[in-house]
Amino acid sequence: MAISKLLAVVLLSFSAYACSSPEKNSQDPENPVSVTAETAKFSQISALNHFSGTVKSEHTVELSTKVMGRITQLNVEAGDFARKGDMLVRIKDDNLQAQKNQVEANLSQARSVLQNTETNYNRLKALHEKGSATQKEFDDISTQYEAAKANVTVLNGKLLEIEDMLAYTVLEAPFDGYVVAKRVSQGDMAAPGQPLVSFEQANGMKVEVTVPETEITLFSLNDKVSVDVKAAGRQRLTGVVSSVHPSGNRVSRQFMVEVSLPDMGRSHGLKSGMFAEVGLSSTSDSALTVPKTAVIERGQLTGLYALTDDSEVLLRWVRLGDTIGNQVEILSGLKQGEKYVSSFEAPLREGQKVNVQ
Repeated sequence: MAISKLLAVVLLSFSAYACSSPEKNSQDPENPVSVTAETAKFSQISALNHFSGTVKSEHTVELSTKVMGRITQLNVEAGDFARKGDMLVRIKDDNLQAQKNQVEANLSQARSVLQNTETNYNRLKALHEKGSATQKEFDDISTQYEAAKANVTVLNGKLLEIEDMLAYTVLEAPFDGYVVAKRVSQGDMAAPGQPLVSFEQANGMKVEVTVPETEITLFSLNDKVSVDVKAAGRQRLTGVVSSVHPSGNRVSRQFMVEVSLPDMGRSHGLKSGMFAEVGLSSTSDSALTVPKTAVIERGQLTGLYALTDDSEVLLRWVRLGDTIGNQVEILSGLKQGEKYVSSFEAPLREGQKVNVQ
């Protein structure tokens, strides 16, 4: 009984399969699939080139001094903000102040001598012109007068020199910015030319990009580029190429390009040393491209449907290149002038006739 029921089920299944015609499941040749076709051709394509860079300040200075002295005041730390003119470092200046006082006293005395000598010079000059004073008397007073003027000039020069040295005993912020590094501590001995504090401007940031020699020709002055600094949450900033170094590294064959960033105020969040990605749009050589909608994938293979003169589709395997927007570069498998299906509404099969829109 069980065997007879099983045979009945098998027979019914076979009957159902036999009744289902494959012709009904396939596309009716009377109503071909509608497709959009295009002719393969070469065109200029825009490519977005990406380069890695480092964020830096437009103006970074190493504050140093021209005098030898002990640091008596240093109240800043790395990261502190200072406005232009704020004192950052003070160096002991007692010796210079003493020299200045002495030179000022000598200068005051020299000016008095010059004034008295000038009076005598003018008097003897008038007498000499009238013949009431001898030539020797006039020559002597002329020599004294020139010596007095020279003495005043020398002392003025010494005073200016000391005042210049005193200016280096107080280091001030050259502009609004941040202390990047403090290289000494209060009580240390400062030496001429020794960096004491690194200071960088608050506004005005740039990105330094290292570019291979094969791509340096892509950059030109005043080119606009996009800049992403993910660590600071900044994306698609518009930068401008401000410098393309004419000389590269002879070992690495790399060139330096500087990109200026827009002014974003003190709260921009960018810090020197952050990683940045720079995007530069360029127009490449002409390439054979097709829309993404024309490309089909079969496992690891990619292809598209070529179109015959009889409106039949033939599957053509192709090798793809770069993707630019909604276009894909075709490196091989399709030639210029060939027609292909750029989009279709239903699945296609090899040799199927289509209705070209």
